[in-house]
Amino acid sequence: MTNVKTPGKPPSRQARARRPRDASATRRALIEAAARIFNGPGYFATDTNAIARAAGYAPASFYKHFDDKTSVLLSVYEDYVVEEWNGLRTAMAGGGSVRSRLQRALAFIVEFHGAWTAFRTGIRAVARIEPSVAEALRHSRSRQLDLLAEATGLSPTRNRAALLLTLSIVERLA
Repeated sequence: MTNVKTPGKPPSRQARARRPRDASATRRALIEAAARIFNGPGYFATDTNAIARAAGYAPASFYKHFDDKTSVLLSVYEDYVVEEWNGLRTAMAGGGSVRSRLQRALAFIVEFHGAWTAFRTGIRAVARIEPSVAEALRHSRSRQLDLLAEATGLSPTRNRAALLLTLSIVERLA
């Protein structure tokens, strides 16, 4: 699938010089830079100064938008989850049997998770030591189960074990 987005290249020096001073654009650039770094060298291999520099800003700019490195990690994760769910919805849309829709969804998940392997590994490691990240992962898992239940037509309460097993298998495959 070619619709899977991965973190892109940092902005060129010329592009940074042309950009307007816009708080939301600065925040977006910091999140995108953090995504590239977290999905490359990783969360533990960087600091907030490097994230700001990779986005084309002075290190102090980081703290105008985020409290710490964990808060930007959570913002990257929010974007990751939205992209994942939108991709799954697209894969599941259209006709066909439940099986064919699940096959399209599985193909998307394998490609998407493959593109974000380092990030996924890093966020799981951070979740072991940072309660806010662990809570974000738990909340996301709950929403994933609801989406899977909706896609398959299974009851999320009566079929929770089957849905958890399916989700676990898909994650292991990816």
